[in-house]
This record gives sequence, structure tokens and C-alpha cells, in this order.
Amino acid sequence: MDKRGRMIGEFLLIVIGVLVALAVETALDERQDDNLRDEYISRIAADIAGDKQGIEYRIEFFDGVVGFSKELLDWMNTDAPVNKNVLLASFYAAEVWPFVPNVSTYVDLQSTGNFRLLDDIDFRALLVTYHIQADASRPGWNPSDEYRKVIRGVIPPEVQDQIRKNCPTTDALDQRSSGFPPCELTGIDYDRLTELFEPLRHDATFRQTLTYRNSEMSVVVRLLGQQALIAADIVTMIEAR
Repeated sequence: MDKRGRMIGEFLLIVIGVLVALAVETALDERQDDNLRDEYISRIAADIAGDKQGIEYRIEFFDGVVGFSKELLDWMNTDAPVNKNVLLASFYAAEVWPFVPNVSTYVDLQSTGNFRLLDDIDFRALLVTYHIQADASRPGWNPSDEYRKVIRGVIPPEVQDQIRKNCPTTDALDQRSSGFPPCELTGIDYDRLTELFEPLRHDATFRQTLTYRNSEMSVVVRLLGQQALIAADIVTMIEAR
């Protein structure tokens, strides 16, 4: 083989070597991307599963709150004195339990540019929709506190303390209530409470505030239900992978 042929052969060997090295590097990069994508999918699955459970708990909880506000509204249309059920209904109608979705993985995907790893376009779009709707709905998940201010300003502090001590509440704002009444209350002066509640029964503004509270809680349940549907779709897509 002449010198020219040897040079061509050496050049081809170098080219082939470079191409093989590039192919190996590409394969390694793709494998690394696959592993990173799988890690993100696992994190998303954990985030959404946690959200879904939290939403379901709150839907159950706020359905109960709606029931208590209706019970108090029914009482206001009577001449009946305050009893334990009325007291607890008034207290529980003011309960709040904020929902904050898990966004850590979603923010990570955005900030690192790793959204590109989610190669399923439908899945990526659904994840974006979930978080956009969460941002848009968040004000509706956190109702106004006008009713809460009024009723907690009427019920004597010692009575509220006994309710908190003996009955499940969410005043800590970050824990699930263990349920709703019945619960035991002792030594409550219901005659005194009837006197304190009587002005509320005839206060049109308070009635509007309570009615609005009832409506707000119903909206909270509906909005959370819509978020739960998208969360369920995301979980289904992940499980089908």
C-alpha cells in the first residue's frame, strides 16, 4: 500500500473512532437523561399522590363545614335556645384548613430546563394545566374570614378553649381534623350563650355573612373537586407508563 493509501486508511480509522466515541457519548447521555426523567416522574407521582389525598381530605372536611353552616342557618329561623349542637355548629362553620399543592418538583423542572425530559407531550401539558389551575384556584381555596371573626368574637374564650381541648379542630391550620362532633362539653352555660347569640339571630348582616360563608365553602368543595380530577388523570398516566 502506498503512502497515500496509508494516510487515507489512518484518516478513516480516526473518523470511525470519533464516530464511535460520539455514539457512545450520545448513548450515555441518553441513558443519563432516561434515568433523570424516571427520577422526575417518581417525584411527580409522589407530589400528585400527596396532593390528591390532601384534596380528598379537604373535600370531606368542607362538606362537613357546609353542613354546620346550614344547621346554624336553620337554627336562626327558630326561637330555640342555644344548645350544644348549635354551639358546635357555629364554631365548626368557621373552621379553615388551607390546601397548598406540592410544587417543588414542578419548580425544579422549570428552573433547570429539564422539562425537555418529559417527552410525553400530553403528560407535560396535563402537568402544566394542573399547576396553572392550582394558581388560579388558590384564592377560592382560602375563603374570607368575616364569619370567623364575628362568631369567634361572640363565643366566650373559655368555651372556645373547652371546644379545642375536647373536640377535634383545625385551628393549627396544618393538621387534618380527626373528625367532627359528637364530643363532650361540660359546665357550659347555655342560657348565657343564648343571650349572646340572640342579637345574631336578628342581625341581617350576620345572616348574610353566614349565608356567604356557606356559599364559599360550597365553592371550595367544587374547586377542589376539579383539581382532584386533574390529579387523578396525572396519576393514571404515570401508572400507565
